Amino acid sequence: MRGLVLLVWMTAVWVTLWESVTWANLLGGMVVAGLILYMVPPVTPVPGVGFRPIASMKLLAYFLKELVVASAVVAWEVATPGSGINTAVVSVSLTSRVAGVVTAVASMVSLTPGTITLEVDEETSTLFIHVLHLRSPEETRGSVRRLERLILEAFPPRPRALAAPDGGRG
Repeated sequence: MRGLVLLVWMTAVWVTLWESVTWANLLGGMVVAGLILYMVPPVTPVPGVGFRPIASMKLLAYFLKELVVASAVVAWEVATPGSGINTAVVSVSLTSRVAGVVTAVASMVSLTPGTITLEVDEETSTLFIHVLHLRSPEETRGSVRRLERLILEAFPPRPRALAAPDGGRG
């Protein structure tokens, strides 16, 4: 059913792009949409993850604030003489063992200027993060754990009983 909806939608977009409704445009749109759906099958949503819009907005606001502050600090470091750099590698043990959460935390840390995830220990969900401007290891750990908490609030793992019985492969 989902594939049929996508086929109709993509055909409608095709006809809209050609700016005329003709049998040739409809047929051509269906052929192109069918080929696209054959070559790139639709991805089914992850069944074990929820979505909370308000918590997602909080996560986005927190991340954007961190991004702006970190960008300003790095820009100031580049623009001013002397060096205020205090580098370190900090290990942060995450509470979540969910691979998607660990990946999201590691990615968001790496997207923030002045920090990069060097390694992830999958067995213990520990991130090893290189920090350009270390104030204290505990402050860095607290910031990363807050990010993890916000991610878990925005995308809460669902109990296995609520997940699709085939693991979302159907």
